[in-house]
Amino acid sequence: MKRKAWSAVSLLLWSLAFAFAQTPSELNAGIEKLLSAPWIKYGYCGVMARSLENGETLYARDAERMMIPASNTKLITSAAAISFLGPDYRYKTQVLAIGDLKSGDALEGDLILQGGGDPVLSVQDLKTLALQVKQAGIAQINGIYYDDTFLDAERYGFGWNIDDESYGYQAQMSGLSVERNALTLFVSPGAKEEDPVKIRLNPPTDYVILHNAARTGAANTPRTVSVTRWRAVNWIEIAGSLPLTAGEVSMGRFSVENPSRFAATLFRDALRASGVTVKNDQPMALLFTPLKPRVVAEHMSPPMSEIIALLNKPSDNLIAETLIKTIGKEKRGVGSTSAGMTAVNQFLREAGLDMNAAQFVDGSGLSRMNMVSAENLTRLLEYMRRSPHYEIFKASLPVIGVDGTLGNRLRNTEIQGKVFAKTGSLYRVSSLSGYLTAKSGKQYVFSIMMNAFTTPTAEARGLQDQLVKLLYESL
Repeated sequence: MKRKAWSAVSLLLWSLAFAFAQTPSELNAGIEKLLSAPWIKYGYCGVMARSLENGETLYARDAERMMIPASNTKLITSAAAISFLGPDYRYKTQVLAIGDLKSGDALEGDLILQGGGDPVLSVQDLKTLALQVKQAGIAQINGIYYDDTFLDAERYGFGWNIDDESYGYQAQMSGLSVERNALTLFVSPGAKEEDPVKIRLNPPTDYVILHNAARTGAANTPRTVSVTRWRAVNWIEIAGSLPLTAGEVSMGRFSVENPSRFAATLFRDALRASGVTVKNDQPMALLFTPLKPRVVAEHMSPPMSEIIALLNKPSDNLIAETLIKTIGKEKRGVGSTSAGMTAVNQFLREAGLDMNAAQFVDGSGLSRMNMVSAENLTRLLEYMRRSPHYEIFKASLPVIGVDGTLGNRLRNTEIQGKVFAKTGSLYRVSSLSGYLTAKSGKQYVFSIMMNAFTTPTAEARGLQDQLVKLLYESL
């Protein structure tokens, strides 16, 4: 009886061992079948999957090949930012006063809106600063100066697409930013046919010039309304037709020229709304060092632990670029992309990346000059898994089927909530890299990078989802 029992146990152990031995080959076959899609044949696809428990590589295909990562670059940026600056790092925006209060609450001088690099400053924050000015006993000023010298004056990244300059996702960089240096334009039909369409800006502002050539069309006619922000000027043209039966329509986010002046203009409006008289209408750049300015208002940003989530979940390009410049400022004394990338490259070497298979020129991934391998992204994710900031870093990433840029992918499936990963997308580029909790409960890292494909991006993302689902079910 004992021999039969032992034989049964031996058979069970052998069967389990055999099943385990078969898993890698079955997984490989499943992945290879998915990657046999014809549209991949003439492009590039790098894939890496590795265990976080023992470091075993479960699958690798072209994992050493350098590819364009798009917004997977933000994995590098956010990892470096939380590591260099720490989770409690905050930006400071101040209002300085020049001159004395002579006639009661009238300041015989000016205010300076001094940026500290805060990439998440909002109109509401400016309103709070304006209220602080009022509470400081100032009800009248001559004018407003703006100081954006905390970071350098380079507004665009190396290799950025000139055709995208007018759109909010490629807004200009600045040491004084507000509302991500962009505004959203909405249109709605007029009261009757042929009336001009109604336009609403968020935030409300007269900073841009609107040329409204769009008209209200007959009910149920095609919607042809379009918006163009002319390059290098704050001039927005609205054309086409919006049917009478249409509701309000968002036409998208458009960047502004000279974002520092944009912030100061919105601050001017906030001051006036709070009851402070501003004599000189147009804010001016600060070109001198004032004598004995005093702080009359101050705003602190959310901590870095929250900022990197605002970066990664919606994939915010302006935040990413500002973080790179901030790293340069704090670690090398120069608030430039070049200084920041020098520090970041050192961080990547310390993290164990092969720098022969990595090249980065910006922090957002907008540039097609960025190149990295799937192996290197996997190494970065493994390094951050050992970091004391791992939980903050992981929590900043979109969660599949739950939020951010992964909110609508594999929703209401078994894998929902089991993947924390960063997406990336440019023309003929799509990537997905992050952390996976498999059906077994074990932890893995993976990177999928696709370049030079000719299929619609939605199909590339669909294949990524199938690969991740296969990993989840097989491991």
